[in-house]
Amino acid sequence: MSKSALRYISLRAPIVLLTFFISHLLPSLSPLFLSLLSGLIIGNLVSSQSSIDQGAPLISKYGMRIGIALLGFQISFSNLRSVGWKGFLAILTVVLVTFTVTRWLGPRVGLTPGLSLLLASGFSICGASAIAAVGAARKSDKDEISYAVGLVTVLGTLSIFVIPPVTRLLSLSNLTAGSWIGAAVHDIGQVIATASLVGGSTIKFAVITKLSRVVLLAPLLIFLSISGTKSAGEDQSVKVRKLLPPFIMAFIGCVILNNFITLTSHEIGVLNNLSKFLLAFGLFSMAIKVRFAALRKIGGAPLAFGIILWITFGAFSLGVLKVFGI
Repeated sequence: MSKSALRYISLRAPIVLLTFFISHLLPSLSPLFLSLLSGLIIGNLVSSQSSIDQGAPLISKYGMRIGIALLGFQISFSNLRSVGWKGFLAILTVVLVTFTVTRWLGPRVGLTPGLSLLLASGFSICGASAIAAVGAARKSDKDEISYAVGLVTVLGTLSIFVIPPVTRLLSLSNLTAGSWIGAAVHDIGQVIATASLVGGSTIKFAVITKLSRVVLLAPLLIFLSISGTKSAGEDQSVKVRKLLPPFIMAFIGCVILNNFITLTSHEIGVLNNLSKFLLAFGLFSMAIKVRFAALRKIGGAPLAFGIILWITFGAFSLGVLKVFGI
């Protein structure tokens, strides 16, 4: 590792660690979002950043990819057994419809296909983590990744204040309320914060449903990696390494390990925290090279589109749960 990269890590890693401390105090704020925001602010306001931040591209690329690989340890197929076949079919329906409609509709309302894909992934699976993973898999534009993470995080935070009163207004059971929160809210921290305001056993059902959505990140990344390679005109007989980048294969390996070997809760916690830190540092390092002017060029259309999606799919997910008798 170069001296510039080591210098960058020593000076910037403490800032990322600070975002985790803030997130611990305010659980509704994801450290991934806070790290992204910190990177944007530092990159745009600190005039001396160019010499310090020469190591940013290295951490943005490899830190993010190692963090994505370690996400595999968050995926446990036992979650699918916990929700039952009706619960899984309901979650699968919400995820597939949300992803497909968002990706199809985005370009038709003026969004780029890349931004539409990122928003579809964030809204349907697990917010900022899914956007980071898909962005790395498809080598998305860093400005669009920053915009998508910010938008999904803001709307997920709004859910904390909107959904609990609605659950009381509709007199939803803890099972229905928790399942709805887990199906509709993006980040796990936001899920817990929202469910805690409802109370009772809502948190348990919300977390199980949310983690069941995360399971679907694995097939999504495989699908996008393969379809991305083929759409780029690769030969159909291309090797697996070409179809699936090494970090995606490592991600699949971590999923397999997590489901076929016994890890203690402490070991899984350490791996999950390391994954989150690397993703946060990767987003910080990416954002530090993003300029506010580039984000302004994306315009307000994605914001309006995102708000409409948030309302529409929030209502849709509750409707799906009701249809499946949850």
